[in-house]
Amino acid sequence: MDTRRSEQAGGANHVGKAQVGSLAPGRVVGDGRYRLLAQFGVDERNDAHLWRARDGQLKRDVALTLLVGDPAEPEAARLARRTLERATHASKFGHGGVARVLDVLALGSGITSSEGLLGVVVAEWTKGSDLVDLVAQRPVAPAAAARMVQALAEAVEQAHQNGLVLGLDHPQRLRLTPNGALKLAFPGPLPEATLRDDVKALGAVLYLLLTGRWALPGGPPAIPAAPLSPQGRIVPPRQLVPTVPADLSSLAVRTIEDGGNGGIRTSAAILRMLDQVAEEEERTQLIKAVGGDPAEGEGTVWTTKKPVKDVARRRKLALGVTVLVVATVVILAWGGLMLINVFQGDSKASGPTINVAAPPASSQP
Repeated sequence: MDTRRSEQAGGANHVGKAQVGSLAPGRVVGDGRYRLLAQFGVDERNDAHLWRARDGQLKRDVALTLLVGDPAEPEAARLARRTLERATHASKFGHGGVARVLDVLALGSGITSSEGLLGVVVAEWTKGSDLVDLVAQRPVAPAAAARMVQALAEAVEQAHQNGLVLGLDHPQRLRLTPNGALKLAFPGPLPEATLRDDVKALGAVLYLLLTGRWALPGGPPAIPAAPLSPQGRIVPPRQLVPTVPADLSSLAVRTIEDGGNGGIRTSAAILRMLDQVAEEEERTQLIKAVGGDPAEGEGTVWTTKKPVKDVARRRKLALGVTVLVVATVVILAWGGLMLINVFQGDSKASGPTINVAAPPASSQP
């Protein structure tokens, strides 16, 4: 977070922050319906506190995004209303990579000014683990990182096609499900967030998985910031972790940084790049499985050259294999018939001996 934004947040939310001390496990919010269980993070950019809570009416756990602030400050109230509006629109969106929004509470509609809240976004609870905990020990393997971001990018692409901004540009809003997929667990985009911010977030998540560092402003204190070069540019992941493939390292940086003709600005472009990375990884694993070493000798061509999808070549190969199989079956069948005929012929030639009586000798007169 830059200094100007920090000063604005500090001045605008001093009353709200004073109420944060009452946000403790056991407190009930939302007209007494939701009991707070445990806090999972804070997005300081809009003073959004992320909690797991218990729905007392439906007897289930939910994810709460609590917008803390002073209702008497018009600007803070306006920004909160914008976030709640976006969350309401997102409630109509369904995707496995985004927790479903169950309810949106605003002042006078579910919460009161005495609660010290400007709004609450209620979403289904996502089982699994925190993204921050995932990268705390060591970076994620490049192939696994690509698959995680690929699933998340599919959700972004579908949301953008519906004109929705997801607001996943904060790592504590994401969780890792038991099946290894990343999911937006705490919906509620910033009021000024754009489609481009979602795309940059995908690059930042990839950077985080590969390096354990966050490359966008406003990240949590628990995660170190990505280092910058003397020119002020983000240091590529490959320079921090040499095992990261060059293509994946470039994808992360090109997605995060603005400007230039080489930038990646859509989730569809990210998906295409990740497809290529996945194919390359599959081919590399195949080479390793048959005893080759792509890191030595001529094998390096398999890790540096991008694979080309040749559908016609694959069809020809499949047709050739089919013809070969059919020809093999025909030859085997023909050979079997020949053997049967040979054995049948031998059986006829070596059948039982038949004695033919000699003709009687003719009598002499």
